[in-house]
Amino acid sequence: MTLITTKDLVFNNMIEYPDMTIEKGKMTFIQGASSSGKSTLFRLFNATINPSQGTIYYNKVDISTINALELRRKILLINQQVYLFDGTIADNFRQFHAYRGSTPPTETAMKEFLHIAAAPFTPEQDVARLSGGEKQRVFNAIMLSFNAEVYMWDEPSAALDSPTATTFFTRMKEYMAKHDKTTLVISHDDTLYPKFSDALIELKSRHEV
Repeated sequence: MTLITTKDLVFNNMIEYPDMTIEKGKMTFIQGASSSGKSTLFRLFNATINPSQGTIYYNKVDISTINALELRRKILLINQQVYLFDGTIADNFRQFHAYRGSTPPTETAMKEFLHIAAAPFTPEQDVARLSGGEKQRVFNAIMLSFNAEVYMWDEPSAALDSPTATTFFTRMKEYMAKHDKTTLVISHDDTLYPKFSDALIELKSRHEV
């Protein structure tokens, strides 16, 4: 089933995108040079920014006609920047959900999301004691708990070593498939997409076209 489609999409009269189709329940990797507009595409998909030309459809509905806040709850963008509040991991789950206006997960569910994210910590762990890579795992776990329809991950394994990244993607893909979630991934780790992608979209910068 087609979930997201684009038609004649252009941003800032500079970045021209090919027409794309994103299938529901699949994991699609987005690849391309640094100037090809990968992160910009994610922000277009959840209406953080608007195209200068063209249309994006979500469930066959033009996203420009959908309330932006409602759209961003459905199409969740997880940026490269990892941020955690002071306090415990459980505090962070609750604080993020408070800002989102959603019900935080139970402690049992927190442990499940931490397991998926390859974060072997208890909810009572103080985040101040975590390394950069460990904080990214916790951040990824919290993002998983938002129950979005589409997860757009921009470099979710940037601070992870290769075995940890593989564990995370293995567990995440199983979780997404079980719950019929759609996943989009930008990653410079070229070992991931051959193992985990159901589809691959390659973007080209102008000098490559």
